[in-house]
Amino acid sequence: MTTPRAHHRRRAGCAIVRITAVALTVWLQASWVTAQKLTLAVTPSTVSFASADPDTTPTIVAAPITVSVRVQSNSGAWHLTVQANGDLLSGGATIDATQVSWTAAPPPFQNGTLSKVAAQPIASGTGNVNPAINGSVVFRLANSWNYSAGIYSQTIVFTLSAP
Repeated sequence: MTTPRAHHRRRAGCAIVRITAVALTVWLQASWVTAQKLTLAVTPSTVSFASADPDTTPTIVAAPITVSVRVQSNSGAWHLTVQANGDLLSGGATIDATQVSWTAAPPPFQNGTLSKVAAQPIASGTGNVNPAINGSVVFRLANSWNYSAGIYSQTIVFTLSAP
């Protein structure tokens, strides 16, 4: 006879979040002669969370990713956001996207919690960023015995904009 805890230990699985963020260059034509140039790169493009015992590892920390932002010919504000396309999925099992948070440094990068409902700020500023600034972003998954065993995945989208 197994105890409920032993049963849950066998069911603990690995959760993986896949991030799609190919190097992205966006050209915006301003109403005047000048044009803004925004460049965003995220490496690597996949974040993985290892399987761990929630009793000893209540938060699983992934390896850091680098987010590079460059803004040229800009006199106003710029914003970098991130949003999940949905909850983390493994077949019919889900982990709510809000169970994933991140820490980010240096400023202007900021900490936050993932959302599938609204884009969340990860960095912002005013004017130009040239040369590019690089932020180190570390995603964290709140670990729980309530997750079904499986390999979970989801796409998150980084968006760099300058109105």
